[in-house]
Amino acid sequence: MTALDRLTRALESALIVLLFGMFLMIAVLVVLRYLFATTIIGGNEATIVAFIYTTAIGASIAMLRDEHIAINYFVEKLSPRLQGQLLQLRLILLAIVNLVIVVYSIAWIQRTGGFLMPTLGAPQMVAQLSIPLGGSLSVLYCTVRLLR
Repeated sequence: MTALDRLTRALESALIVLLFGMFLMIAVLVVLRYLFATTIIGGNEATIVAFIYTTAIGASIAMLRDEHIAINYFVEKLSPRLQGQLLQLRLILLAIVNLVIVVYSIAWIQRTGGFLMPTLGAPQMVAQLSIPLGGSLSVLYCTVRLLR
C-alpha cells in the first residue's frame, strides 16, 4: 500500500467519523428540541463545520477517482487520444484553480480567521481551514492522476 493509499484511507475514515457524528448530533438535537424543548448550544454550528469538512475532503477524493458529476456526451464522441488529452487539460486546469483557491484562502484566513463563531466561540479559522485543506488535497490528487 502506497502513502497515497494510506492517506486516502485515512481521509475516508475521517469522513465516516464526521458523517456518523453529524447523524448522531442531528438526531440528538431533534430529540432534544421536540421532546424536551431544549438544545445543545453550538450543536448546529458543530454540525455545519463537520459538513463543510466532509464536502471539502469528499470532493478531493471524488476527484482522485473521477467520480465527480460530469456530462460526457461530447467527450465520448472524440477519439481516445483526444479524450486523454482533454482529461490531462482538465486535470491541469483543476489543479491550477484549486491552487489559486488555496493561496487566496490562506490570506483570507489570516484576515478573518480570528473572529469567533457566534455560539461555539471557536475561531472561524476552524471552519475556514477546510478550504485550503480540500484545495491542497485536490491539487495532490490531480497531480497524481496526471502522473499515472
